[in-house]
Amino acid sequence: MTMTTEKPPNDLARSIIAAEYGYVAQTAFQANEDRARAWQYFFVTFATLIAALLSTQVEGIDQRQLYLTFVVIFTLLAALGLITILQLVRLRQAWLESVRAMNQIKARLVADDPALAAYFRWTNDTVPTPFKLRSFGFLQAVSVALLSGLAVGAAVAFAGLARGAGVVPWGLSLVTASLSSALILGLGYVWPLRATTQSKTTS
Repeated sequence: MTMTTEKPPNDLARSIIAAEYGYVAQTAFQANEDRARAWQYFFVTFATLIAALLSTQVEGIDQRQLYLTFVVIFTLLAALGLITILQLVRLRQAWLESVRAMNQIKARLVADDPALAAYFRWTNDTVPTPFKLRSFGFLQAVSVALLSGLAVGAAVAFAGLARGAGVVPWGLSLVTASLSSALILGLGYVWPLRATTQSKTTS
């Protein structure tokens, strides 16, 4: 029976491994940067449109057409919020994939030299879960979901006014805003990341 031992990597292999690790580390950093940009873009867009609406001159404009315009604008804002939530989820997943790729390289280095284990805090066993209730990413998603829900509630309120309601339907608007925020956060952010967690634990 012959025993085969793997040869240690040569200089070319080491340089490739170092380049691979650097590339993966950069992708992890870029995922976090893109997540912050997506969040900021949503807030800037939301605030800009609200400011434009508040500064709009409405004298001489047909009220029903104005209300319908507001319905469209707030519906688009809600849709933008949902898209932003989906972006945050995908970027969170991309960051985790990069971290796992880095850990794969570290695990092999530790297998070759166990003394290196003392230098690495994160392994695939200790990497953060995709969904963390108190993470900054979750707080970002909560803020986007709340504003998106408010946009849906505003669209409902203006739709009621466009249909001839004498007063703003505050009750219906608030209920719709609350339900929309919960649905956008739960189905758009929490559920996909929890599904990712379960798929990793069962694989």
